[in-house]
Amino acid sequence: MKIAIVCCLHGNESYGLEVVKKLPASIPFFIANKKALKENKRFIEADLNRCFPGSKFGNYEEKLANGLKNKLSKFNYILDLHSSSNNCPLFGIITNPNKEKIEFAQRLGLKRLVIMNESVASGKSLIDYVKLGISLEIGPHQKVENEKEVLDLIYNLIENKNYSRDLEIYEVFKIVKKEKNEVLINNFDEIKKGQIIAKNNDEKQYAEEDFIAILVNEEAYKNTLCLAARKLINF
Repeated sequence: MKIAIVCCLHGNESYGLEVVKKLPASIPFFIANKKALKENKRFIEADLNRCFPGSKFGNYEEKLANGLKNKLSKFNYILDLHSSSNNCPLFGIITNPNKEKIEFAQRLGLKRLVIMNESVASGKSLIDYVKLGISLEIGPHQKVENEKEVLDLIYNLIENKNYSRDLEIYEVFKIVKKEKNEVLINNFDEIKKGQIIAKNNDEKQYAEEDFIAILVNEEAYKNTLCLAARKLINF
C-alpha cells in the first residue's frame, strides 16, 4: 500500500508535525510549507490549500503546490493533517465523493466524514489533486490528547486492523456568515430553523434553516460563523 502523510499545509498548524514524528520510518511524509511553519504563519503569499494544482511560474505557494502535487502522484492514499482554532472533534473531509473515498474513511476507522460539495469547495485543495485523499481535522492546535487518536487511524490503515461501517457522513451545503460576535453553538450541534446562533447583547442572529454546524467560529475563516451541513442517510 502506497500511503503518504502531508502536514503543515498551513504553517500555523504545527500539530500535524508532532504526529508524523511518531510514525514508522517506512511511512513517507511531507512537510508542505516549511517557510510558513518556521514563521508560524498560515501562509507566505497565498493559502497553499487553495493553490492546487499550482504552477512552477506562480507565487511561493503556487510553486509549492505544483511540486507537492507531482511528488504525491505516485501514492495511492494521501492523509492531509490539519488542526483548528475551534474545539472540534476529529473528522475527515473529502471532495468529489465516490465509493473508494468512503471505503478509505471506513478503513481508517473514522467516525465522521464531511463532504465539501462543489458550491462550497474551492476545487483548489490538495485532496482535489491526488488519487485518494482525505483531510483530517484533528482538533484544536496543540491539543496533545488528539495525537494517539490520529496515529491509531493511520495504523488501522497500514495494518488493515479496522474496517468500520459505523461512519456518519455529512454534506456541507452552505457557509453561514458571522453577523454577531458571541457564538452560541458548537461543532456538530443540530441547529433548528429560528434558533439563536449568535448575538451581540440584545441583538440576535437566527438560523435561516435546519443544519448541522461544522467548524464553528474558526479563526482562519474570517466573517464565517460555521459551515452548514446535512447528515446523509445513504450514500
